[in-house]
Amino acid sequence: MLDINSLVFLLLVGLGAMVQTITGFAMGLIIMGGVTALGLAPLAETAAVVSVISLVNTLVALRRCHKLINFAYVRLIAATLLPALIAGVLILDYFVADYYDNLRMLLGGVIVSAGILLMLTPAPYQAPSGPGVKMFAGLTAGLMGGMYGAGGAPLAYLMYRQPLAVNVVRASLLFLFSLSTSGRMLVVGFSGQINSNIVLLSLLAIPLVILVTILTARINHLLPDALVRRFVFVLLILLGLFLLSGLGLG
Repeated sequence: MLDINSLVFLLLVGLGAMVQTITGFAMGLIIMGGVTALGLAPLAETAAVVSVISLVNTLVALRRCHKLINFAYVRLIAATLLPALIAGVLILDYFVADYYDNLRMLLGGVIVSAGILLMLTPAPYQAPSGPGVKMFAGLTAGLMGGMYGAGGAPLAYLMYRQPLAVNVVRASLLFLFSLSTSGRMLVVGFSGQINSNIVLLSLLAIPLVILVTILTARINHLLPDALVRRFVFVLLILLGLFLLSGLGLG
């Protein structure tokens, strides 16, 4: 039998998978924010599980659009994303024991920033961003992904401002997310941080992620994008402000 914490966790996973399939990111932030705010599981363990299920989500979503990936963008972003990812995992591992509250509040700031970025709809640039901008986005996303398993916001904001077709942007983002999450899993695995609890939670969540991703993709055209974004914006802002307040429910 599943306990109440596991059921709430799976509810957050299902919500996150649905949102990411529609908006292109935010699954990790929703799960990390909800689990941390409710005190359902340790931050480092949650980040590890988020990496596993995010990889599953992106691979399922990529199966039909992998040919649309724009590797000219992906290569430059990945050049800084992967090294920063390793640094982010090391930062989390070093500070989580003695500075947990600080990491928790930093997560709150990241979630609030992501919520704001989600609601911004600036016009696309007339020309592609330069290498420095792409590499800075990769650096930021890598640090966030390494620390919290959720670095999609800066990548999504950058890519949606490029003069590219929306389906190309989504495919390229999904590939970058799969690169980030698989890279994080390798780093955490080699450092010996995978435990039985992470494996169990991942095994419970993976079938749900696959099911929700497939079903959401089929009804995506029926869901008003603006309404979904407003809902996610409110959810992220509330979660982020709660974490920034230093309060806890767990």
